[in-house]
Amino acid sequence: MQAKVYRSFCLVLTVAAMLVVSFPSMTVRAAYRPVSSVVLTVGSPAMTVNGFDFPVDSANSQVVPIVQADWNRALVPIRNIVELTGGDVAWMPGTRVVRLWLASHTVELRVGNPTATVDGRSVWIDKDHRVVPTIVLGRVMVPVRFAAESLGGLAAWSAQSRTITLTLPKQMQQVTDMMGHTVTVPRRVMRIATVSSTATQLIFAVGAQDQLVAASFGPAVKGKAMGLIYPRMSQVPDAGNQNTANIETLLNALPDIVLAEEGSALAQMKAVGLPAYAFSAEHPGQLTDAIARMGVLTGHVAQATTSINLLTAKMKTITDAVSSIETAKRPKVYVAGTGIFKTFAGDFFQTFMVRNAGGISVAEQLSGGKIDVSPEQVLIWNPDVIILTSYTKDTVSDVLANPKLQNVAAVQHHRVYMMPKYIVSWDMPVPESFLGTMWLAQKLYPDQVHVDMAAEIAQFYRQFYGFTVPAADLAALSR
Repeated sequence: MQAKVYRSFCLVLTVAAMLVVSFPSMTVRAAYRPVSSVVLTVGSPAMTVNGFDFPVDSANSQVVPIVQADWNRALVPIRNIVELTGGDVAWMPGTRVVRLWLASHTVELRVGNPTATVDGRSVWIDKDHRVVPTIVLGRVMVPVRFAAESLGGLAAWSAQSRTITLTLPKQMQQVTDMMGHTVTVPRRVMRIATVSSTATQLIFAVGAQDQLVAASFGPAVKGKAMGLIYPRMSQVPDAGNQNTANIETLLNALPDIVLAEEGSALAQMKAVGLPAYAFSAEHPGQLTDAIARMGVLTGHVAQATTSINLLTAKMKTITDAVSSIETAKRPKVYVAGTGIFKTFAGDFFQTFMVRNAGGISVAEQLSGGKIDVSPEQVLIWNPDVIILTSYTKDTVSDVLANPKLQNVAAVQHHRVYMMPKYIVSWDMPVPESFLGTMWLAQKLYPDQVHVDMAAEIAQFYRQFYGFTVPAADLAALSR
């Protein structure tokens, strides 16, 4: 008997332990239910959807939720509510029918009719058969509780504050990220998280920065410029990076999508149910593709297109200016990484930048990303120009004075330059890199490439960040 009791007790402990172990995952799944929260107030033209403010009606601020006095029922204009959670709304004026689609549900209501069709079934809208859809100020107003529950959600009414809180399913879709992975995300992405500082800058390129609920800015970004451009930066929780994501922070932020580069954190995020979308921007074609994808995912297609058009036009200006230069006459360029004897192989963004600026990267035949090189190798390459990045610990003076480099052509001719940085170093795979390419082309061909850098810099930050660069910063960047 005691043995049976003991075995039963052990079984209970085992089951309990399994529940405890699985609870975080269960919590994740529960927290990660793809639902939208919509809060409306009777008489108010504004509503909150998933933590962000939107108009109840995009075209007419006079259209507001109401309470129909005769029936004592709340009525709302439904289009924006459904569309902001990813569904569709169709109005057929000939029959005065409004049709709603969301997730797996289809609801059809007719103005003045107390019945509706829900997923093919005819039902009463309310136990009070006087309750019907009606038209106010040219908009169809529908009984909110019925609409929410018919679409698979819930509606809660607060008499004290006269607010209506809706919980609605999100319309989901499967997309393919830049690494070929299938990711399930809401059709209408609102809450954005990034675990890559590059991804964060791409979000600015499409004008979706106010949708960041957790982000990685990177240690190199948290400086004066980003603080001026985006004062909200200090209020956005740190999401970590592609190797060490802050999983708890991300879960609490309830993002619709998490933008990440390939790294160990990608599998970790997917394992807990986070909608991790991997991208790469290691060459210019990928950079513009990434911006286009961000525009589609976040609903900011127009600004993404404008940004891409600007980048494409400016890059064409640069490449056209150097295209006629013979290969034999193109300068050999060495780009330093964190130190003078660290550089970038041919599979990294810096090589494409050098090529687009009309130079030849001395390391372009190598592979392996960031690599260490010896002084002897630099002497063998004998670059005509040495470019130090903003994060290179060695200064121009250090390089010019380095006894191991005195026989290098770039040192002998004092063609060692430090690339500017404002938000991110201009050699990184972010939109600012086009400024780096333009700057580099001028350094390589001072007699052939003539660009008004001050004007180009000012235009770029206005377009991509909505920011006017202070005159002192503009002068320093234009040197």
